Amino acid sequence: MKKILSTLLACSLTAALMSGCSGPAASAGAGSSSAASGTSAPASGASGSGYEIAFSLKTVTNDNFQQSIAKAVETACKAKGIKFTLVTAGDETAVSTQVTQIEDLITKHVSALIVNPMDANAVIPALQKAKEAGIPVVLVDSAIAEGHEDLYVTHIGTDNEKAAKQGAEVLSKALGGKGKAILIRGANGNAVGNARAAGFKAGLAGGVKLVGEQPGDWSNDTAKQVTENMLQANPDVNGIMCCSDVMVDGILQAVEDRGLKGKVKIMSFDGDSINLIKQGLVLGDMAQFPKVMGEKAVDTLASILNKTASADSFQKYIDSGTKCYTKDNVG
Repeated sequence: MKKILSTLLACSLTAALMSGCSGPAASAGAGSSSAASGTSAPASGASGSGYEIAFSLKTVTNDNFQQSIAKAVETACKAKGIKFTLVTAGDETAVSTQVTQIEDLITKHVSALIVNPMDANAVIPALQKAKEAGIPVVLVDSAIAEGHEDLYVTHIGTDNEKAAKQGAEVLSKALGGKGKAILIRGANGNAVGNARAAGFKAGLAGGVKLVGEQPGDWSNDTAKQVTENMLQANPDVNGIMCCSDVMVDGILQAVEDRGLKGKVKIMSFDGDSINLIKQGLVLGDMAQFPKVMGEKAVDTLASILNKTASADSFQKYIDSGTKCYTKDNVG
């Protein structure tokens, strides 16, 4: 049901982006016309300002969090009379596609870029080109490698390591401070996934032993497989840490297949597992605020484009906040 709902939301978002007054979708990548499959889609919104903000991210398919950021950016652009273009790599790990799409947007002389980097290092050459072209960049959600702060105005996102540490502390308490846990990471090379993994490990109580960790590649199928492998090797695991809700369904299926439903406590991340918490299938979820990320990104770039603020007047990191949801506060 969760996957079906996400797909419907993605379709609705894509349709909205492709039906606005800016005209039909135009490819920034391989020539397809779907915003959810590695292409671009100019969205609704008056273009009286003459500015265009393009947003590059991995995918909006089966990912409520990414859908929410994209919708927030679109809405904020429309409110300011700025043309909005969405480009998606079409896959959770299509890093080279994202790099190519960013380079295409630079060639098309967009006014500004919002980027959710899929890889902390791979996008750096493209962002260097944006800097040389005088195109301001705001990062949302994921960061890039340290030492390249000159390539972007600011990074707006969750303090992922701090939030994951809090989640692990809640999990440890629920386990009574002892037991065995496994960790399903994101994709290798992704700054967000790495930060969450580090935070989860830092927050585990001394009596809770981490007996395995594997990348789930932000995919239910991959997460299911690696969870099955780790549970087979460690059948007495009683805690699981998941670096994103996009992998929770796969983890739950693996747990059920091993006959461990109700016996393993799961702490996830993103804020989309509220119903699973209510059903008792997930212990907790570290929620993010994508609407804040999207709105602040557009506000920042609009002020720069309108020359009401300079790029160097912004802090290099803006925390968009987080909250831990458990059965105690989901209503």
